[in-house]
Amino acid sequence: MIKVNRRKKPLFTKYDEQIVIDSLKTDFNKKCYICEEVTRHFEVEHFYPQKYYIHLINDYSNLFYICQKCNKIKPKNINTSSEDEILNCCDIDVERYIKLKLNILECKIEIIKIDSSKNLEKQIDNTIELLDRVYNGTNSKSNSCDDLREDIEEIISEFKKKLEQYEKIKLKRAISKEIKEMIDIKSSYSTFKRWIIRDNKTLNKEFKQYIGE
Repeated sequence: MIKVNRRKKPLFTKYDEQIVIDSLKTDFNKKCYICEEVTRHFEVEHFYPQKYYIHLINDYSNLFYICQKCNKIKPKNINTSSEDEILNCCDIDVERYIKLKLNILECKIEIIKIDSSKNLEKQIDNTIELLDRVYNGTNSKSNSCDDLREDIEEIISEFKKKLEQYEKIKLKRAISKEIKEMIDIKSSYSTFKRWIIRDNKTLNKEFKQYIGE
């Protein structure tokens, strides 16, 4: 999950209006807030479910951009009570608490807790469980995680090749620009790429200003 900065404040009556859809596309950079895939196949999700939070049905801050696959995989009990709540990426920088890493040898996504918070402990653990379900298929009957990991592996492979080019050549300006675009929040699976940068002391020093701590 990547931090989402809402920029739009659309005026609307019902959450399924076109202006809401257009605003969510802009605010979420056309990325599913859970898996980070840039996709056109999305749905408008209520972060706090309609059934339990009727007063938030048409509250824009409760509307999220989610891909159809993640919306099907996500357990129905998510955010129905304090015990089932996950981190809200519009309010919290999830990268501060959770690290994502592609493990090619074991063919899985490593989801690592890197920090704790007394007030957010349950949300952090629940978010890790959800991401494990989406990326690795844990406790899920869906096979979509296989295609998702293949897509991530392809993009990460291209990113690593670009980093290798960057480290080898002397004139780095052109490739540096490409790397900045690849780690930008608008890019698919940017959290994975940003952690690759953070884990490399040299690269982290050079690109830290573009990805934060």
